[in-house]
Amino acid sequence: MTYDKKSIRILREEEIDRFDWSRTARLADEHHLPLEWVKRGFEAARRIGADPEYFVQKYILKAETAAIPEFEAVFLEIVREERDRNQR
Repeated sequence: MTYDKKSIRILREEEIDRFDWSRTARLADEHHLPLEWVKRGFEAARRIGADPEYFVQKYILKAETAAIPEFEAVFLEIVREERDRNQR
């Protein structure tokens, strides 16, 4: 497979949100939240095999959603990993 100018495609607005980098930035901006916090939420969801929509509904939109205890544990684990990385 060759990569050339034909490989480049401009995405439509509705196609962009399928990428975490776009969705996390939009959510952080719309809800006045720290981008890194939103990214951690998406990462925690991905690590446990959950849809990031769980994080969005429960923690950003504050919807009545059943808790997933594993999510909270993994979210804290990510926070600790980042803290340890920053202390080096």
